[in-house]
Amino acid sequence: MALEDLGLRRAAEAMASYPHIDKDYSLSEVLKQMDKAKTDRVMLTEDGVLRGIVTLRDILFKLGTVRTKQVSPSALHASSFMSEPVVSVGEEDTLLKAVSEMDKGGFTSIPVTREGEPVGMITRYELARLIAESPRASDISVRDVMRTPKVSVGLQARILHVRQLIQQHDMSVIPVVEDGRMAGVIGVDELATVFIKYYELARGEPKRITPLKYVVVADAIRLRPPRVGPESSLAEAADLMARTRYRAVVVVDQDKPVGIVTGLELARAILRVGG
Repeated sequence: MALEDLGLRRAAEAMASYPHIDKDYSLSEVLKQMDKAKTDRVMLTEDGVLRGIVTLRDILFKLGTVRTKQVSPSALHASSFMSEPVVSVGEEDTLLKAVSEMDKGGFTSIPVTREGEPVGMITRYELARLIAESPRASDISVRDVMRTPKVSVGLQARILHVRQLIQQHDMSVIPVVEDGRMAGVIGVDELATVFIKYYELARGEPKRITPLKYVVVADAIRLRPPRVGPESSLAEAADLMARTRYRAVVVVDQDKPVGIVTGLELARAILRVGG
């Protein structure tokens, strides 16, 4: 299917199955569902009706606040971390409407509902799969869709500072540059792993856990992120994202990060061609 025709697909055809649980379940249960489904987000319901979404990004930025820092994750409700009000589309809505809502809200996913109940979700990975299968995407340069990284960090940067940068610049991953070359990336997934492990384990063995203020990028870096060259096509970047199921593909030119492609860039590429 041509890229410009993707937008005409029904949301029900583009979506995939993702977990949903009651909003009064604990944060620990949310994390179990994420791990079981190998995803970074869970939809939350109340009496079966969609009420919000919890993502690893939400958890990363809310863990350690005054409200949560003295409480175990098992005692926290999922609703304390969810993003609301939630924007969704119906099964019969078009993919073009879905990506339009994603673009307007800066989302990398959107739930699909039937009479208010969640039946699936369209995320960066569903968009990546659809784009990778489109012949037209091979004619689009990744240069035309990528965003330029606003910041980079070194191996000895503190992860608390990195979390601040991710929130401040609305990024999902930050390139790690050492001696002028890209050493890897650090992003929401890597930081969330460190923070969740700290808040779960520090309750029982606080003397054996390194305080977060001493943890640096070198302790959490992803050394081999998905990467493409600046002359690569959108189809190549999308295929890599779909296969690796990582939230971003880094565009690298002569060992220097020059761009990043996330789910939002994929949504905007469909919107630009089909809108």
